[in-house]
Amino acid sequence: MFGPVGFLSKLFRACAFIVLGLFFANAAEADFDLEPGDQVRVSLTGLDDLSFDATIDAHGDVNLKWLGQFEAQGLSTERLEQLVRQDAAGKIVKQYDLNGEIYIIQLAGDEIEIARNGYRPIIIGGDVARTGQIDFRPAITVREAVALAGGVRSMLLADDVTIDPIQLLRWQTAYGQAALQHAQGLVQSWRSSTELAQDMDLEPPAPEVVSVSPKVLAELISEQIKIRGIRQQNETGERGFFEDAKRQAAERVRILEEQISELAKALKADEEEEARVVSLVNKGLAAGSRLADTRRTTVLSATRLLEVEEDLAGTSLILTRLNRDQEQFEQERTLWLLQERRDASLSVRDAKHQLDTISKYLAGASNEIGTESLITDIDYTVTIFRVKDGQLQQLVADKLTQLRPGDSLEISVQEVTDDVPLTE
Repeated sequence: MFGPVGFLSKLFRACAFIVLGLFFANAAEADFDLEPGDQVRVSLTGLDDLSFDATIDAHGDVNLKWLGQFEAQGLSTERLEQLVRQDAAGKIVKQYDLNGEIYIIQLAGDEIEIARNGYRPIIIGGDVARTGQIDFRPAITVREAVALAGGVRSMLLADDVTIDPIQLLRWQTAYGQAALQHAQGLVQSWRSSTELAQDMDLEPPAPEVVSVSPKVLAELISEQIKIRGIRQQNETGERGFFEDAKRQAAERVRILEEQISELAKALKADEEEEARVVSLVNKGLAAGSRLADTRRTTVLSATRLLEVEEDLAGTSLILTRLNRDQEQFEQERTLWLLQERRDASLSVRDAKHQLDTISKYLAGASNEIGTESLITDIDYTVTIFRVKDGQLQQLVADKLTQLRPGDSLEISVQEVTDDVPLTE
């Protein structure tokens, strides 16, 4: 039997566990607010061809193409969707399909759906095998991020450490992986440079500058050439679409301008006829009903002219947007290639550093395979750099800490030497 106090105490603790469980469950399920670097997917119900992806820019804004530009930083995807729907309700959108045909859509707003399509990446540096970016996924921990970066890498091993055969094999394997990463980075950087310069005759990396066999190098180059060919086909198709759409829009502008010229002449003639009929009516030489018919004709001519002028303004705006979208496509392509080449260069630098370090270890171990001692336990500390409310915070974390989009990690290895014999 429990007394009143004991029963209430146990009941309180049970309720507390339930509340905490619900809190952490909700925290795990809750999505993060949008920040620069996040990606969203915009789709319209029944209009799959108009779906597109967009990225939150450095200022916190997102350009949703023909839907307009919106402030997205700090908003949930649901709130952004609500704002876009409110703004788009009643809008009339003119679009070209893949065949270059123009069609008109009047939006109700509810057909627009916005969902997160990607998080800003995690940046990891320090004592890991591959520094750089890691794709964020919900509930990812520091341990998982380090594993995705290839694991920790000790940079503090002493020159006189005695190596056993297993460790030597590990270093040889690590050297081969670093050599492949080095060659792959050089080839990727070469491919990006050829696309940026639009010069397909640039010489690829020579066998003497890499540490892999000529056969492996040739396979890497062949793979990058295939990637380049596919991207060139896609870019050619994209540019062809822009040029066809611009050509059709320009032709439409020309036709409308000719129509406006003819309609303006017709309106002028109708106005002159109306003035003549007014004069005749005033003199009693024509019936008043004739004046009404003449004025009706003048109004119809003026209305038709206004409609064509409005159509011309809309088509001119479409042509302007096509030019802007094509310029943006070329700019984004250039920025993407520059970032790709930069990432490849960083990968080359990191791999070169690994090659130099492992070469030193292998050189020291080539003449002596001993059993005296070896660093057997590698631990590491974690520092998280996180931007919150516009301020950079530095947080000390552990391996099980869950990360947030945009976090930067600094991994520092702490090595512990255990006096344990390697062989018996």
